[in-house]
Amino acid sequence: MSIISSDAKWAVIRRAVRLSPEEIRGTTKSKEYEAGFIAGATRRPTDEEIKAACLAIMPYVISQPSQQVFDFLTKATGAYPGQEIVQKVIDAMRGKATEE
Repeated sequence: MSIISSDAKWAVIRRAVRLSPEEIRGTTKSKEYEAGFIAGATRRPTDEEIKAACLAIMPYVISQPSQQVFDFLTKATGAYPGQEIVQKVIDAMRGKATEE
């Protein structure tokens, strides 16, 4: 079982424990909730999330980081500085989380 599948099953159990019987009747079924959890965990990161990650690692990618340098490099290259590194990290995390 993958990390994400295991986490999804535990999320369903924790959610069921917190809900009263009346709430359970009016909520999404366990399988649908689990599928939604997995879909959210495996979705592609948004551009804003990638930009935030690139800004977070900027001091390690650029010798003298600043917002102006970041903006200049983004405009000049068409990608955020460090974007390739961030994407490799995301892919590695996703691979680990989904391996059986």
